Amino acid sequence: MGTREFIKTLLLSDFRSYTVLDIAFDGRPVVLYGENGAGKTNLLEAVSLLSPGRGLRRAKLVDFARRDGEVACENWAVAAKLGDSDVKIGTGGIDGVPTRRKMRMDGKPASGPDLARHISVNWLTPAQDRLFVGPSSDRRKFFDRLCLVHAPKHGRASLTYDRSRAERGRLFADGIDDAYWFDALETDMAESGAKIAQARWQVLEMLRTEIDNRAGSSFPQADLALEGEAEALYAAGADEYDVTEYIKAALAKDRALDARAGRTLRGVHKSDLLVTHRAKAMQAAYCSTGEQKALLIGLVLAHARTQADKPPLLLLDEVAAHLDEHRRAALIEELLELNTQVFLTGTDADLFKAFAGRAQVFEVKDGKIYLQPG
Repeated sequence: MGTREFIKTLLLSDFRSYTVLDIAFDGRPVVLYGENGAGKTNLLEAVSLLSPGRGLRRAKLVDFARRDGEVACENWAVAAKLGDSDVKIGTGGIDGVPTRRKMRMDGKPASGPDLARHISVNWLTPAQDRLFVGPSSDRRKFFDRLCLVHAPKHGRASLTYDRSRAERGRLFADGIDDAYWFDALETDMAESGAKIAQARWQVLEMLRTEIDNRAGSSFPQADLALEGEAEALYAAGADEYDVTEYIKAALAKDRALDARAGRTLRGVHKSDLLVTHRAKAMQAAYCSTGEQKALLIGLVLAHARTQADKPPLLLLDEVAAHLDEHRRAALIEELLELNTQVFLTGTDADLFKAFAGRAQVFEVKDGKIYLQPG
């Protein structure tokens, strides 16, 4: 087992429903229970902002600020002290610039990847319950987040690809036919697209291995596949150069077709994650709601196990929904086995009774948090 980092203290200021929250954790799993709207998910969202990206709700920055009537507080902040290294990390709003936020580490400016070198964070929320029946873009975003842990440059490659794709689309919209511009943009798309597909393929292989090695789990094993031309090339043994050249040639060949459509019709921005319930040989989209939830949990647990050198923090919002008592108890045992800090929310403390003193339990009520005995 590698370094086990965890959040030792968490400080929120003017964040969502919290005016001020200063709370300490001891590294054990954290259970947050209370009525809907009490502020449980807000706390999880705050923790999720200590990692790259827009957090578990993918909310706009202006939505993080606590509102006092019609007025939003500009100086919202989230800060944490990590338990193993004593590193201090944080993020917050910027006066007069509500569409930007700052990130800091030990009092100095930092970036999302800087923070990610100390902790990684993954989550499950009720919004993801429809992951397998929703649009492919949702599954792609979900899987790309899993890739970020093992390929820190994956996010930058995705930004480069999307930016170049958007520029290519603007050339089509403006009726510009300049081969030099198109060649430059398509080269950028090919280089970044090959890196994106490679990271996805590598993480897929890691997940397959972990799932195969966990035959005794209470959560169903899944067969995973990626539907995408570039990813298929890696599966067939191609290297990054071959994939880059393939994407570049395909973009050049499709230029006229894409011009008529006004957008890039194929590429890594169209790839999809395919999940099948192994025991039933059934696509996840056709499984019951409970089975889909169990498959999703099993996938997140498998991904956490791929990070044995640096266990991730897990944020599990209303995870007990659709799970029977046996599955809830099994989930708790698997979470404890991961030896990482986990935050779980639910409306009733009894949902988590299988922790049996092995977790910190807090009641969340009216924007405040109360530690429970035990």
